[in-house]
Amino acid sequence: METIELSGIIGMIAIACLAANFIVGFFIWSNTQIKLPYRLTFLGLHKLTGYSAAIAILIHVLLIPLDPKSEFSWSDLLLPLWTKHQPYANAFGALALYLTALVVISSYYKEKIKLRTWRTLHYTSYFAAVPLIIHSVWTDPKLEDRPIDWFDAEKIFVLLCCVVIIGFTFYRFTVYTKRSR
Repeated sequence: METIELSGIIGMIAIACLAANFIVGFFIWSNTQIKLPYRLTFLGLHKLTGYSAAIAILIHVLLIPLDPKSEFSWSDLLLPLWTKHQPYANAFGALALYLTALVVISSYYKEKIKLRTWRTLHYTSYFAAVPLIIHSVWTDPKLEDRPIDWFDAEKIFVLLCCVVIIGFTFYRFTVYTKRSR
């Protein structure tokens, strides 16, 4: 298995963790009263899926320059607009990475910052979903600049995760908000 393929698989794990994180975050927000097994709580599950996604994203990104076929340098990871392969798709990925990092870092320091500030930073996750979805759908996982294969099993999995993220975000900010009024 090539390093770039491994990076793509880990990227899919990351988006699955993020989709799960959106679902669990919704359950926390809506005060869902479901008994979880053992001593597991929704907050603990939210932290687990969030930090798992963050670790998977970091591994996904750090593996790319290790594959000589990718022609990525380490500096391309920070600002991928001048990369040889898919610069715009990768720029959306970098933007998603930066916004997600802001959410993860602010959550780590939640106890040390004001709740209102933390909540504002945490809402960045909804904005991070947009470039994440664009990057996930638009990127060719083998960096061969091929057009999007809508019937590829990996792309369908990514699309399903994107639908979950969009669906729960839409429900959170429209349907559920109208009901609570």
